[in-house]
Amino acid sequence: MSRLLLVDDSPHAQRMGERILSDEGYEVVTVSNADAALVRLEDVDPDVVLADTVMPGRTGYDICQYVKMSPRHRHVGVILTAGVLEPFDEAQIQHAQADGTLKKPFEASALLAAVKPLAEEAFRLRAESALGGGPTGGPPAAGKPVAPVAPFIAVVDAEQVRAAVTVALDASMEAMVDEIARRVLEALNTNKGQGGDRQPAPKDSPGAAPHFAETPLAPAAPASPSSFAPPAEPVRRVSPLRLRSGSILGLEISRPEEPGPGPDPDPDPQ
Repeated sequence: MSRLLLVDDSPHAQRMGERILSDEGYEVVTVSNADAALVRLEDVDPDVVLADTVMPGRTGYDICQYVKMSPRHRHVGVILTAGVLEPFDEAQIQHAQADGTLKKPFEASALLAAVKPLAEEAFRLRAESALGGGPTGGPPAAGKPVAPVAPFIAVVDAEQVRAAVTVALDASMEAMVDEIARRVLEALNTNKGQGGDRQPAPKDSPGAAPHFAETPLAPAAPASPSSFAPPAEPVRRVSPLRLRSGSILGLEISRPEEPGPGPDPDPDPQ
């Protein structure tokens, strides 16, 4: 059974394409964007990819170029799709080396006519790789000469490099998480074994090691007040306020008077 990867951000196009192809016996996997398609390429390993040329972010042209540059997917056929009112870019089609184009909404006969020859060619290439060895097959058969493989020359492209790094990280993410978790557990167990969580044995338990109380550190002697006291200021003497009933304001500022002898008694009126 041939496997197909359908990349389209339209749920209607996904359902229509999956229904038509599934009825003919194809196994169809649908994704909604190019990033998901680049990730699923490894585990789906499709025979044919149908990619929409009008999507947010990366488009079907980018997917096609990535597939055609990958030695592992050299057997995969790529069909670029577009809406009935969306034109194809012929220059990008040639640059990406697409195997065909198709307009949407999908018409059953046209879709099957485009997919069938590519699926059969992918099946043939897989069989040859299995017999002669290669990226998708096993070791070469005994006594069969192996044709020299042309060196793969990749064109440096920022988007393709980013897509390849994304695929590699996604594929190794689970192993990275397991390795980090293992190292964290080892570090925690090591700290625990060094006595971080050990409790002292009771004094009355048999065979317990002698318990020595830790002597608390003596508190530091307080600093002398003179070391941080502010400089003293000269004391000034302030005269108290004294109330005089005869004053206009009722207040007088003066030194306190020393008590003296009382007034002379009145002379004898006689």
